Amino acid sequence: MKKLRFYLALWAAKTVMAAMRLLGRNASYLPGKLAVKLCPDFLAHLRPPKTVIAVTGTNGKTTVSNLLTSLLRGCGYTVTNNALGSNIQGGVAAALLADASLAGKVKTDVAVLEVDERSSLLVYQDLKPDYLVCTNLMRDSIKRNAHTGFIRFLLDKAIPAETKLILNADDLICAGLAPQCQDRTYFGVSAEAPATGASLEGLDLVYCPNCGGNLEAEYLRYDHIGRLRCRNCGLSSPAPDLRITAIDRAAGTVTLAQAGGEQTYRLLNDNIVNIYNLCCAVAVLTRLGLSPERIAAGLGAVEIVKSRYDHVETGGLKITMQSAKGQNPGACARSFRYVADQPGERKAVFLLIDDKGDSQGSSENPCWLYDCDFSPLADPSIGQLVFSGPRCLDQKLRAEIAGVPGERIALWPSFRGGGHLLDTEGCRDIYILYDVYLEKEALEVKKALMEKEAGK
Repeated sequence: MKKLRFYLALWAAKTVMAAMRLLGRNASYLPGKLAVKLCPDFLAHLRPPKTVIAVTGTNGKTTVSNLLTSLLRGCGYTVTNNALGSNIQGGVAAALLADASLAGKVKTDVAVLEVDERSSLLVYQDLKPDYLVCTNLMRDSIKRNAHTGFIRFLLDKAIPAETKLILNADDLICAGLAPQCQDRTYFGVSAEAPATGASLEGLDLVYCPNCGGNLEAEYLRYDHIGRLRCRNCGLSSPAPDLRITAIDRAAGTVTLAQAGGEQTYRLLNDNIVNIYNLCCAVAVLTRLGLSPERIAAGLGAVEIVKSRYDHVETGGLKITMQSAKGQNPGACARSFRYVADQPGERKAVFLLIDDKGDSQGSSENPCWLYDCDFSPLADPSIGQLVFSGPRCLDQKLRAEIAGVPGERIALWPSFRGGGHLLDTEGCRDIYILYDVYLEKEALEVKKALMEKEAGK
C-alpha cells in the first residue's frame, strides 16, 4: 500500500512538473510539496544517487552548494541540485523529482542539496546524506531561527550517525555538531590571523558548550569565528585537516595546506566569508577523491553565483552587487564591513534590506537592526547611503546611532527605483546591498545606473 501511494505521488508530481514547464513556470517547489503531501515519506522511497551531499549552515550554504555543483559538473559528474528551488522538504523533493525516472530512480551521479537547518528533521529522517557540510552556525533572523543553541539541537538530533561530516573548525558551535558522527573533516583559515585578545562579549558563543566555563579567544575574525579555548575544561577549536595558509590578493590566489602538501587555488572573491566558502568546497571535493590539480583546474572556470555577488564597470563607474541577507544581523554586518574595507575614498551604498514578505502581509520586527553592527557604514570612505524600502526610517535611525552623519543619508520608501538618488558624480564606487528576495529590484537599480552612465 505504501509503495502504491509513493508511485501515485510520484506520477502526480511529475505530471504537475511537466504542466508547469509547458506554461513557462518554475517547477522547483510545488511538485515536491504535492509529492510530500500525497506521500509523507516520499523521500524515503526515492532511490537517490550513489552520493548525496547535504549543505547546511547559517551563511554560505547557497554559495557552497552552487560552487560544488559547478565544480562537479565541470569534472564530468551529472549532478542534481536545488539551486533554483527552496531548501526545505518540498524543494529537496522537487529537485530529486526533476531527475528521477517514472520508477523513482534518480538518474544522476551526485545530489548536492542545500538544506535549511530547521528542515533537517523532516529531510534526514528519510533521505540520509552520505556527506553533510556545515559552513557555520550563527545568529540568524530572530523570528525564524531563534538561538544558535536551538538550531544546533535540531541538527544534532537529525543527522544520522553514519553521515560523514565536513565542518568549519573556526566555528566552535559548528565544530562540535552531531557528536554521534565519528567521520569528521575540519576546514579553516589560518592566513591573516587577527591580533589576539578579542572579547567574546555580546556574541553567540561566550560560554563553553561542553562545561559552561568561560571561553577565551586566541583571535576572532568576525562574530565568534576564530580560535577559541575553554579556561576550565580545555575544549578548543579543532585543528583543521585542510586550511588556507596564505592569501595573495594581488595575484588572486590562495594557498591551501593538507596532509599531502600545499596547493595554490584561484581566489574567487576576497571577502573573508567567501574565502571560508572556497575552503569548504575544496574540503568536500577532496573527501570525494578529487585530486588538488583537478580541483584547481575546475576553479579556473567558475564564479561565485551572481545572485550573491557581482561586479561590473561602465564608463569608469564601478557597481558591486552583494547579497546582505536582510533580518540576518551577522550577514548584514559582514556586508557593511566588506564595503568599508574596500579601497576607495568616495563610495556610495544603496541598501535594500527590508523583508519583502513582511511588508506584504504582516509586520516586520525591527529589533534585528539593533542586533546588527552598523558602525562600518560610518567609515569616512562612504560618502553616501541610500536606505530604501518601507523600513528606511528605522534603518536611518539605526545608522545615525552607529555614528553615520545624517547628511550622508538619503531615503526612498519603496522597493522599486531610488537609484536616481545616488550621487554618481561624486561617488564612482557604488555598492548595492540587497536581501535575497529583492534581487530583481536590486538588478533594476543596477540597470538604471548603467543606462544613466551610458547616456552621458
